[in-house]
Amino acid sequence: MKLRNINRGLVLGGVLALGVVCYSVYDNNQFKTSKPEIEQTMRDYIADLTSANVGSSDKLKSQLTDFVNKHYADYTTSDNEYASSKSGLLEEINQAEVATQGGDITSAEYDIKEMSINKSGADGAKVIMIYNVCYDVSKGDPTFLTTNGINTMTSGNYTNSDNYEPSSSSYKAIFSYEYAEFYLLHTSDGWKIATSSGYGYGEDYTFDDNNTDSVADESKAESEIIPDSSLAESSDSAENSDSEGADSVE
Repeated sequence: MKLRNINRGLVLGGVLALGVVCYSVYDNNQFKTSKPEIEQTMRDYIADLTSANVGSSDKLKSQLTDFVNKHYADYTTSDNEYASSKSGLLEEINQAEVATQGGDITSAEYDIKEMSINKSGADGAKVIMIYNVCYDVSKGDPTFLTTNGINTMTSGNYTNSDNYEPSSSSYKAIFSYEYAEFYLLHTSDGWKIATSSGYGYGEDYTFDDNNTDSVADESKAESEIIPDSSLAESSDSAENSDSEGADSVE
């Protein structure tokens, strides 16, 4: 009798272990089919984020609010105290003095250099991105939105031009984001961002009108020039390639 009970326990344990393995394989396969949608979601996010910062200051607050409502999900729990959520970004936008800033962003160009997509939890994904943005600024130091929240340009700290006057000089502002981290949730409306954050970014300001340098280079992965207009949507796509620990898109 004891041996029979032990055998029954072993069988039930084996069935349970097999079920866990089968579910894990199924779940991972389901996530792989979601990667193209997640990738496109992030490409649209960067395109719309860049575009939302372009335009006159009197329209900027409404553009940024619409952007956050479109791309972020309501989410209140996060292990990362430095990450930005939907409610936090909306609060920052509402408090920012964007309507009184001294200049506007007139156009922009972005370049997505790297993207990795990995599963996170039952219905989530973690995305790491490296990307650059180049803004054309009419004058002054405008406010703009990043993955970390509202930021303000500091062109006066970086100029090497004796003729630079913040109140009247136009320039290019180039931002290099070396590690942008996103957690996404699968909702009834598709994949939405729960939290976003960025670490280790660089900034550079160009005041020479004859300088044609931009964020793009000869081997760039993706770029889009965004004029002063309504929010743009990116339709670019790239191939996913599996690698150890992460899947990169170039």
